[in-house]
Amino acid sequence: MTEISDIMFYIAAGLSLLGVLAHELAGAPKVLGPLKTSGLPDGVIWLHHFSWHVGSVAVLAMISLFLFAAWQPSGFLFAAVATAMSAGFAALGIGLAIFGNRALWRTPAPYPWTLIAILGGLGMYFMERSL
Repeated sequence: MTEISDIMFYIAAGLSLLGVLAHELAGAPKVLGPLKTSGLPDGVIWLHHFSWHVGSVAVLAMISLFLFAAWQPSGFLFAAVATAMSAGFAALGIGLAIFGNRALWRTPAPYPWTLIAILGGLGMYFMERSL
């Protein structure tokens, strides 16, 4: 039988996968394309390219951690790391929108990671209750 915690982790992983796909397929052309014609130095442009894709790699790792949490009987630590990563992404997006530039509120950056962190936290809560 699938535990409630596993369902939370699967949903968190699925939403994270949707986030990676949107980030790479929709976001990259909107952000990285115009950056090439911005007139900024090549080092700045390509460091941004690198950073953009590092974000995707980090989310893929987070997806793996949520899946390991669902598949392992003692997967609590996997869930804790994935949830902490998502909470960190949420804090970064919200913090930059508040203290950096309000324009970030009009992007997806501050939003999905909060929900994913909540799902991870709920999964950990239900996992602890079933032990």
